Amino acid sequence: MSDIKQLLKEAKKELAREDYEEAIIISKKVLKKDPNNYFANVFLGKSYSCIQGKTGESLKHYLVAIDSNSSSMLAWKGLFLVLKEPGCIPDNYSFDEYFDLCGKYAECLFQQELPMVDLIHDLRMMKKSNPACLESFLKHLKPGTPLAERLGHHLMTPQTILQELIKLIGNKEQEAIAQLVSRERLKLSTADPLYQIKINSIAWEIYEDSEMDDLYSQLVNITNDDDTRAKLEESWLQYRIKVLKSMPSDIKLEFCSKVKAMVEDMVLVNHESLTAWKYYFEWQDYDDIDNMELELIIKFFKKFPTEPFAMVLYAWVSSNLSKYDVRSILFTDNTDKKNDIQATEEEQEVKEATEDIEAEESMQELMETDDNIPALLEKDVLTALLESISKVQSSALSHRIISKYFLLTNEYEAALSYIKTGISLIAYNIRDLGIPLHNSKLEVTLDLGTVYTYVDAPKNHNAALSLFEKIISEDPGNARAKMGKGIIFMERENWNDANNLLKEVTEEFPDNLEILSELGWSEANLGRLDPALIIFDNVLTKLEGTDIRTTEIRALNTWRKAKTLIFKQMLLDAEKDGMDNVKNSFKLLIQTVKMLDTYAPAFSLLGHIYSIYYLDNARAFKCYNKAFELNPGDIEAAKYMTSKYADNQNWTAAAIVAERLVKSEKAKKGLKRENWPYRVIGISYLEKQQAADSIEWFQSAIRVDDSDVESWVGLGQSYYSCGRIEASIKVFEKPLELSPHHPHALYFKALGLSDVGQFVESIEILEYITDLNPNNEAFKICLAKILVKYATDLFTQGFLMKAIATATKSISIIESLVTQMGCTSQNLWVLLSSALNMYLLVSSQSHEVPLDNLISIFSSIRFSGIEELDDIDEIIFEHLLEDDKGIDNNTIICTLLILSSKYALSSSDFESLSAPLRSSLWYNIGLSELTSYILLNEDKFRDAAIYAFKKSIKFQSNTTSSWIGLGIATMDINYRVSQHCFIKASALEPRDTEIWFNLSMLSLKNNDTTFAKQVLDRTQSIAPQESTPWLGLALLHELEGNRQESSRLFAHAFVLSNGRSKNAQLLYAKNVLENYIGKNYKETDIEAVEQLSTISNGLDQYFKKVPDDPFALQCALLSLERLHMYSLASEYANKLSVILENRFENSQEESELINFAHLKAQLARIELGSGNYTTAAEHAELSLGLLDGQESLISSTSILSNYIVLGLANFFLDKFDETLTYFQKLLEISKESKYVVILISKVLYEVGSADSKEIALEELTEYIGNNGPDISITLTLAVISIIENKKEDLHAILQELYDSPLSDLIVDKQRNIPYLIDKIKRRISKETPESQKLRTMQKMAVLFPNDFKLWESLDKKICQRVSCDGQNKVTAEQLSNAYANVGNLRSIQRSIFLTPWETSNLQSLAGCFV
Repeated sequence: MSDIKQLLKEAKKELAREDYEEAIIISKKVLKKDPNNYFANVFLGKSYSCIQGKTGESLKHYLVAIDSNSSSMLAWKGLFLVLKEPGCIPDNYSFDEYFDLCGKYAECLFQQELPMVDLIHDLRMMKKSNPACLESFLKHLKPGTPLAERLGHHLMTPQTILQELIKLIGNKEQEAIAQLVSRERLKLSTADPLYQIKINSIAWEIYEDSEMDDLYSQLVNITNDDDTRAKLEESWLQYRIKVLKSMPSDIKLEFCSKVKAMVEDMVLVNHESLTAWKYYFEWQDYDDIDNMELELIIKFFKKFPTEPFAMVLYAWVSSNLSKYDVRSILFTDNTDKKNDIQATEEEQEVKEATEDIEAEESMQELMETDDNIPALLEKDVLTALLESISKVQSSALSHRIISKYFLLTNEYEAALSYIKTGISLIAYNIRDLGIPLHNSKLEVTLDLGTVYTYVDAPKNHNAALSLFEKIISEDPGNARAKMGKGIIFMERENWNDANNLLKEVTEEFPDNLEILSELGWSEANLGRLDPALIIFDNVLTKLEGTDIRTTEIRALNTWRKAKTLIFKQMLLDAEKDGMDNVKNSFKLLIQTVKMLDTYAPAFSLLGHIYSIYYLDNARAFKCYNKAFELNPGDIEAAKYMTSKYADNQNWTAAAIVAERLVKSEKAKKGLKRENWPYRVIGISYLEKQQAADSIEWFQSAIRVDDSDVESWVGLGQSYYSCGRIEASIKVFEKPLELSPHHPHALYFKALGLSDVGQFVESIEILEYITDLNPNNEAFKICLAKILVKYATDLFTQGFLMKAIATATKSISIIESLVTQMGCTSQNLWVLLSSALNMYLLVSSQSHEVPLDNLISIFSSIRFSGIEELDDIDEIIFEHLLEDDKGIDNNTIICTLLILSSKYALSSSDFESLSAPLRSSLWYNIGLSELTSYILLNEDKFRDAAIYAFKKSIKFQSNTTSSWIGLGIATMDINYRVSQHCFIKASALEPRDTEIWFNLSMLSLKNNDTTFAKQVLDRTQSIAPQESTPWLGLALLHELEGNRQESSRLFAHAFVLSNGRSKNAQLLYAKNVLENYIGKNYKETDIEAVEQLSTISNGLDQYFKKVPDDPFALQCALLSLERLHMYSLASEYANKLSVILENRFENSQEESELINFAHLKAQLARIELGSGNYTTAAEHAELSLGLLDGQESLISSTSILSNYIVLGLANFFLDKFDETLTYFQKLLEISKESKYVVILISKVLYEVGSADSKEIALEELTEYIGNNGPDISITLTLAVISIIENKKEDLHAILQELYDSPLSDLIVDKQRNIPYLIDKIKRRISKETPESQKLRTMQKMAVLFPNDFKLWESLDKKICQRVSCDGQNKVTAEQLSNAYANVGNLRSIQRSIFLTPWETSNLQSLAGCFV
């Protein structure tokens, strides 16, 4: 022992000398002898603490020393000196270990009654310098720990410690949960039904070992302030809800009971936590929402008056549909309240707060401030429910309440969405919170079955039956489920099954009056009327109570009894058996109305009795109206009202009733069988000209009943009014399948067919229905209208004769309408104007106008006239009848046209018409007057047109057509006025090409070419597909002298108009003739022949419209003469001759006589071509006589023509002397004309004598000698020399042909030069090699590679290719031959297609298959 002490002294000395290594060695020796030696461990702790890096060893030995003697302060002081060193904590010692030591040290100090100031300071410094130690610090200071017991009150209050600890741990847990969820969420699918459960369960890993619940418990228990404790309990409840959601299902129920108990306790003490109150009501799982605690609800509403959930609860208990009598509590007299309170206080003193008195006191507390709670009126209950439910989307009880409310008011569809949401919320509470809500689940399931019974029936009936069956299987005694099955059978009108089931249920529940009532109704519908009446009497006898729900049941059974009596009356004969049943039913219904004046079926049945039995339609309408106001789903009432409105043509009111019916949820079942409301709404939209909106209603009507003809007709009419013509035609086929003779379906189909251009079929249908309905004015007017449209269409297509025949037919229809049916509508006169205008458009058929019909039409109407207009145009029907002078047809038609326009205006009450309609009537008159002015050229019509157009503009100044008409009418009077009119019209319709074209023509008429070009360019850009702007540009270029461009534009305009524009026909003909007449064109020129043929056909159509146009006739003569169409040309020439004779007789002007002489010269040529030589000579002689002494160029040309005709006519008549005489005169007049020389030479050669042939050659040779070489003369000499075989001349001619200049080769389009070269060479030497024969053609082919004629003898394939490439004008025969010469099957087939009449091509085809 002395050794140990010695060693300890030495160790102490070494420590004093700071020789720590030696002190360690010595101390270790001591420990070997005494392992638990206190001082040795203290010295080692001190020594190691002074050596760098040995802090751990120091702490170890200090702790060993403390363990051996904890009451000694030496080791404790040394230990805490080491712990104060920087980095010691937490590197060598954790926070928890440190604070545990602090607790022990504090206990030691306390036991020895030593000061703890240093320790407290150390703890504060540790907390301040190491924020990470806060959690450990707080945990060691929470109530009950050693450190807290000794030093807690020196550092922090227990409440603060627990609050900070809860906050710290709570934040830490939430961060950990967030990290876990974000990591695990990616592994889960949102489509998984258990997704939310899995997300919630992730948090359980954190919550499972959490001490938060205990911390909250401790904090709540030590908190004295009520407000603070209430807030803590609120937070604790929120935390427990989170933990409850994350718990596994197997342990959730136990914890749920704790939370529920906590909620109930909080409500019991009238806690301020809204969450607690909400969960209290949500988790009570009431078997019936009428069993909720009224006192608590009122207390809840008073405490949280703005809370939506509280408002839902309060609205329900305030409703008449609930069984609560909240008003008796809210409006109890204040005096009674005070007396009750005093009595209660006295009783409390005696009974010392028994349980009953406590409940009464609780109620009295509530009553003290009840005056501040507003009472909800019944009309405000639903508003409060709907406004609040959107704010409590997570409340299952709220959805139960509003669903119940809608079910009790029979608003099943409105309840459906809330029931489904309620089911989801209940499932959520069961699944996530573990709350057993059996009663809530059962009730919403029954509610869902009830809703499925009435919504989308019978589609949802199977689902409803499944729900009821499931409930019955789980609860065989559930009366509501069994009754629900019976009601489904009744809704299906399966009365037998319903009756059998309800009988069984009634035996099981004999006191259930609702089931008994349903049984009675099934008996009534099965015809068992007396048993049904007995049952209803039984129900009415047993019913007790005066609340609203009992009253409704009583009203229902009274109505059913009344209805049963009506059923009974229907089986009887009123005359024999009387109307006692009706009277009794009437009395019952009056009782029902007095009992419950909002019961709609009673009013509806009263309306039925009034209308059927009492024949009082006025009262019936009032009753039905009242029933419909109370129940917009009453189909019978709506149908009665709608039919009355429809009979009075009040479609607006009828549609309002039908729309309310359609929107009503209660009518949906019935509307699956009744389609008339949809049809009525559709018709109302048609009446309002809103056809697009009517389509969906007619479609809905057809979906309900696809055999409803009227709905199909309405749908077709809607499509037609919307412009969907083809769709409407297809729709009209359906009603015609159902009713082939339905007049309106046929009528609208005819209209549709006419709009798509199928006029023939349309007219056939209209003629058929007019035969079936001869007195129907509308059908006949429509027939006349379609006939006029058809005539116009035929005219546009060029079928002019057929158009006139159709117009004539329409006039006969109009005559029957006016004379037989007395129809004088404006539309009829407009149609007559259009029909008459057709005869003016086709003037060649003006003689076909049915004057008798027209006279009959106008004679049958008394026309007062339009005085101011009659004074201008002097057109009165009586004047037409009195005029004994011979007037032409056009004048008569124009007169009748004007009269028809006037009759349209006078046949109506002009002053009552709208301004647009007045304007249109005056416009029609103006148009008729303007048409007459253009045709008859009488100024009075122009003046009348101006007057009418001004009147039209006066009534409607934004009418474009009136401005255009006024501009045209004033074009010859005032340039500025006319221009103003067109500019005004263009401002109204800037894209109307007609306006711009008229403005451009006005400018051209006044030589303003610059402005005209600008206008025409704009017109062309607006409508490049129309011919008029191109025609205007052509006229402009012609005026400027640009003939090439004008010719191109005339042709383009003619093509765009398809050859149907009257102006294009005439102007194009004029332009073509100007391009070819006098331009030495060849008759073999295919392009020229093509254009001449085109204008000939165009002019033929033109003459049908304007048969007596002298200029057009002259153009036609020129073209027909060159096409050798002499017969038609002779007809036109004779017609033109008559016109010129009449003009000369009327004017006696010499110019007319000269024109007549020129025509005779032309007619002489035509007769010569026809072979009428004597007639030709007579015309030529007459022309010569008339032109004697005329020296103009055209007269000289006609004189030359006459001599040629006379010479040739006498030649063909074998009068050679006369022929030579005329030819001699011809040479004297025009000896330098090569054509005259060639003609005379041909005639002389044709005489056949040697002398005449010689003279012919001499004439040709003399011409060359006098005028130089000419290709035409040379070719004629070559032909004669070849025929005469004058080889001595052929060499010279051949050389001359070889030396032909390029200009002659270009002019020789028929390639006569190479042809004759080949022929001459063959005559000179028949032994010419084949290469020499081809040399000429090859040379020409190099010069003209695109000329197919040259390739015929060189290469057949190239010839065919060149013929097809579009660079050559070829005939069908030429192209066919080119294909046939190729020789292959494909080419021969094409040649046959082009000329199927060519037998050689067929033979070639046959050769391909040999």
